[in-house]
Amino acid sequence: MPATPEGVYADKGGQWYFKVTLGRDPLTGRREQITRRGVRPASDAARARRELLERKDRGQVKVASGGTLTVNDLLDLYLDGLDADERLSPKTRHDYRIFADTYLRGLIGKKKVRDVTPEVVLTWQRRLLKEGCPTGGRPLSPNTIRLARSPLAGAFKLALKAGIVAVNPVAQTPQPKARRSVPKHWSPEEARHFLALMEGDRTWTVWAFLMGSGLRIGELVALRWPNVDLEAKVVRVVEFSTYVGHDVVPSTGKSCDAIRSIDLDDGLVKVLRAQRRQQAAEQLAATSYEASDHVFTRPAGGPYHPQQLSRRLGELTAELDLPRLTAHGLRHTCATLMLANGVAPKVAAERLGHSDPSLFLNLYSHVTPTMQREAAEKIGAALFGER
Repeated sequence: MPATPEGVYADKGGQWYFKVTLGRDPLTGRREQITRRGVRPASDAARARRELLERKDRGQVKVASGGTLTVNDLLDLYLDGLDADERLSPKTRHDYRIFADTYLRGLIGKKKVRDVTPEVVLTWQRRLLKEGCPTGGRPLSPNTIRLARSPLAGAFKLALKAGIVAVNPVAQTPQPKARRSVPKHWSPEEARHFLALMEGDRTWTVWAFLMGSGLRIGELVALRWPNVDLEAKVVRVVEFSTYVGHDVVPSTGKSCDAIRSIDLDDGLVKVLRAQRRQQAAEQLAATSYEASDHVFTRPAGGPYHPQQLSRRLGELTAELDLPRLTAHGLRHTCATLMLANGVAPKVAAERLGHSDPSLFLNLYSHVTPTMQREAAEKIGAALFGER
């Protein structure tokens, strides 16, 4: 009985099939094979296999990169690679995993990567806009969907670079158009009313300094006394914090302009002096105190958690019957107050640590009509007023 040709096999139905190993997937390392069934007799199967091998040698047959790869597999490869290379901040990497688990895996995670088209991405986006995530909840905002796209876009960039896909379907799909909205903030009257009602509370200094300085909440909880010069009336913002899950971790800052100096007026100097006196009194009264050089600390010492302060502010605004704000809303209040009182947009942007003054102005465009009116009156006075 003649020997069966190499790579040719008999099936249970009396027919023949052959296999050709093409190589390994450059991204996953999986072995890629081509199997052809239903060939009869064995000599025809052997001849077809030789022809396929010759085509492979001439470069006419390539490894079917990612042929069995799912979106979930691709996300795992991408996210694990981010962690290994530490190309993004810990918080961003953590957020990407949350976005992938919440918005991607349950809807398109089981799809083959090669089957994901711009139409699939568009359908996914529309589903989130109308129904929200698979685990329940309300429809998502365009901005949240833009965030949810981030790990998917990065994963398909990896697939494109590895030759698994010819085009990036995420890049070919338009993002949902963000709705223009005015950042939530308080009016000057509401801000003064809040501070007046909070006077005497130990957190009064926190809220007063946030509104007066415009610091981000992660900048405030990381601020240390060695970076405060009350005689020169300046604060150096050089340390930052954020949170990953519930853990507070050091951060490099929100932008390249986050490291900056902030001048203090007499009111903010008084706020910081009051905070220093309060810290000293609490340390003397406490039986157990966590000593640190942080400016703003909890009653028993140690820095605040950013979420703790935001949650407390939400509770206070509800109790005092004021428009609900997060700690970031106090920063928006500071920005609005500066612009409305004639502070140059570039100066206001630098004080807040914004990297792009034009984006800053777009964000606070609701203030510009008042600025335009003041500008018109000043120009008119210069040109047509009494000499």
